[in-house]
Amino acid sequence: MNRSAELYLSFAGIFHRPHQDVAEHLEELIDLWREEIPESIAYATEIEDFCRKYPAVKERLDVLWEHYIPLFEAGAIEAAPYASVHFHGLVLGQEAEEVRKFYLSCGYDIGIDKVEFPDHLAVELEFLALLARDQKTKELAEFEKKHLRPFLKKLLPLINKSNRMVYSSAAKILELWQSNLERKGD
Repeated sequence: MNRSAELYLSFAGIFHRPHQDVAEHLEELIDLWREEIPESIAYATEIEDFCRKYPAVKERLDVLWEHYIPLFEAGAIEAAPYASVHFHGLVLGQEAEEVRKFYLSCGYDIGIDKVEFPDHLAVELEFLALLARDQKTKELAEFEKKHLRPFLKKLLPLINKSNRMVYSSAAKILELWQSNLERKGD
């Protein structure tokens, strides 16, 4: 797998609902980000500090849930992970349909067993990982420009503002990486 695909998958893993695989391999994600996004060291260190504070996977997973739920799922949600909410004010709005159509136009479909909607941040990042893996560079650049970057410009500041462990640091790293890609014209 190429590095771009790995990076997209690493961020997709963080922004999906917390699961054991990510909790177990958080240090590996930190290593990847440090290697591929050198200016992320301060934010990667924040996540590394979290890992030291919560070395047991079960405890780490529990703390991730404690921060994920108010950030993305329940109560006064701090940062809705769906693009449609940010562009149209509702879940499964026009943006979700446009994103789904883009997936189909590239030969990918979201199965009916999927838990998340097509415009969920993690799903979009997984899709980009597939495009990167399959070397569909034109489609990847188009999706980033039309969908991902406008969404990130609305969502990442909300995640950053939340100061939620791991998530705000990962959002800052994702923001750095996307800024680097945009400057390079990738």
